[in-house]
Amino acid sequence: MEIKKKLSKRTEFVLPTFQSSINYSDHINIGSGTPDFTPPENVQGAFKKSINNKKFSYSSWAGLDLLKENIAIKLNRENNVSADPDSEILVTTGAQAAVMSIFMTILDEGDEVLIPSPFYSTYEEIARICGARIVPILTKSSKNFTFNINQIPPLLTERTKAIILVSPNNPTATVLPEALVKDVCKIVNSEELFLISDEIYEHYVFDSNSHYSVLSNSDMKDRTISIYSLSKGYGMTGIRVGYIVSNKDLIASIAPFHHAISICAPVNSQYAAAEALIDDRVWFEEIKSILNERRQIWMSTLDKLELPYGNPQGAYYICFDISKFKLPAKQISQMLKNDYKIIINPVDTNYLRGSLMQETETLKKGLQKLTTFFQKL
Repeated sequence: MEIKKKLSKRTEFVLPTFQSSINYSDHINIGSGTPDFTPPENVQGAFKKSINNKKFSYSSWAGLDLLKENIAIKLNRENNVSADPDSEILVTTGAQAAVMSIFMTILDEGDEVLIPSPFYSTYEEIARICGARIVPILTKSSKNFTFNINQIPPLLTERTKAIILVSPNNPTATVLPEALVKDVCKIVNSEELFLISDEIYEHYVFDSNSHYSVLSNSDMKDRTISIYSLSKGYGMTGIRVGYIVSNKDLIASIAPFHHAISICAPVNSQYAAAEALIDDRVWFEEIKSILNERRQIWMSTLDKLELPYGNPQGAYYICFDISKFKLPAKQISQMLKNDYKIIINPVDTNYLRGSLMQETETLKKGLQKLTTFFQKL
């Protein structure tokens, strides 16, 4: 029996991404979304302490009370968001489980979701698993990967269920202006849609840009579902803790789907997360200083190669345009991997996503190889 013929059709759009994430240890990865730093010592200590104290049982579906209380304090302190820890916060097994739980709650077969493009591929994978369709709001590097509010109305149909905003953005590193976000909110309210606000890179914003949390506008609480994560901000990708913030009715509706997926987030990870959320902005500034140095190295390299890119305003990526070479991004990415032992992510047809998450000297070596490749191409 040929096994592949018996598999679900869903594997056709999930497996390629899984295969592309396979590790190549002898390559230089200049496109990785995995932090190259570890959590602060106090966070590591909290994780170890929970193990030493034999904390191995499930937490409640919604998460540890201690963690939810610290999330509520953090939201008030850093996001100007008020949330009831008992009813308006759901701790999840990372942001990916949050997206899956949200989509399973709000999307039916044939529904449509708008999102600025380029976007993180997992959104499309999970939408298709749910039988829904992603509708891209097209952007360009020349416009810094932002969009005009007038692009949205023509894309709306009777099947439109939600708009997703990712800011700071993966893969484009765009930080959406507050005024634009508020304009999107007006459309969401008038069209009675959901707004999914992905804010997992909230701590990494550069220059004079600032992050705006949608739920700081109390008028948006009925329609907004915000996603946060400790993975990217604190170097905690492997211990899987994220959280959703919304009104109590939506949280109550989403929670059973998350429970069906993973019951609860790992309890030891939750104790570490509770410690991480204690005010630690000095630590973030130290990490941002390192990332900003790498950001400058990337921009200098791309400027010398005369490759257009969107100004990397936040997160830890840089998205650049390779359309002048008349080859699809996937093919260029494959050539770099095979011939130069460089790993970098293709984005759509015309872009590659570089990352700031590589040790600085190794990044320089990788960019030297990248430069040689494009000079010869």
